[in-house]
Amino acid sequence: MSFPRVAIIILNWNGWKDTLECLESVYQIKYPEYDVIVIDNNSEDISIEKIEDYCAGKIKVDSTFFNYQDKNPIKIFKYTNTEVENTKLPQMDNINSINSQEKLTLIKNDKNYGFAWGNNIGIKHALKNLDIEYVLLLNNDTVVDKDFLTELVDVAKNNANVGFVGPKVYIYNDKNTLQVAGGAKVDLKHGEVDEIAYHQLDEGQFDHFLEPDYIGGTCILCSREVIEKIGMLDPTYFMYWEDADWCFRGRKHGYKSVYAFKSKIWHKYGASSDTPFKMYYFTRNRIYFVKKNNTRREFLRFSIFILAVTLSKSICQLIFKRDLKMSYAYLKGFFNGIILSDNSTDIKV
Repeated sequence: MSFPRVAIIILNWNGWKDTLECLESVYQIKYPEYDVIVIDNNSEDISIEKIEDYCAGKIKVDSTFFNYQDKNPIKIFKYTNTEVENTKLPQMDNINSINSQEKLTLIKNDKNYGFAWGNNIGIKHALKNLDIEYVLLLNNDTVVDKDFLTELVDVAKNNANVGFVGPKVYIYNDKNTLQVAGGAKVDLKHGEVDEIAYHQLDEGQFDHFLEPDYIGGTCILCSREVIEKIGMLDPTYFMYWEDADWCFRGRKHGYKSVYAFKSKIWHKYGASSDTPFKMYYFTRNRIYFVKKNNTRREFLRFSIFILAVTLSKSICQLIFKRDLKMSYAYLKGFFNGIILSDNSTDIKV
């Protein structure tokens, strides 16, 4: 059996505890050919130091999902985002020759580039400098099953026209309850998503082949071939909707999004509180996504619908919750989404 090499890209921002648990679970997988790339989005805490300590064997990760395994020190290759973007790195032959479990590439960004461009920095580095066939984006607040990558790659290799593959995602604190089965369906008329299996107890009802409209960004596998053809994540999004956009671009080129039900991960998913920052990007990007993926006539109809929705939410925030910042965030998100043009110029590798 052949094992195509996979770059596993993990984005960290002030979350070293989650990142270390994720890393330890990754280093215990059975799949033999992978490169771990951690992108630090200019963390303000001690994330870099803690990741270095973990690789040196100074931190033993405690988890209910696995037992920590003593291992040889993990060799770290440290770069800045400027170095990996502008130069051909001389150490690549050395990196490519080291066993998967004994190396980690750590890229320190000079600012927080968000989810889309933060991951793009890792994608560009992997395609330019590493001998890989697939890229896997993995949230740092996840724990993975030992066979998760084997199952993802198996589905990608053995099915025609597969662009993106996603696993069965469970809720970390409720191990048998699903967050999502691969991804979601999208209602373009209203700019709404319906996550498959959302918060359902896993009783085997989703142990079968599915083709969602898109694979969730919590864990998404994509081949080098697809990325070189359709490009990377659209950095205009910054956060929210970029995963759906990526898969929809793939679909326009004939690539499917596929759910690999034998692949399992657990995600520290919870009902985090809304903030003006989040609501601005979610509102803006919802509109931007529909604009990019719908006809002008359908987008006009959607604009009328989303204007009514935005005004009602904004007025409710202002009158009932006395939250001027949240009210403004909805309105600002709406207007910026309406005027935002397709600026996908930086997505080619």
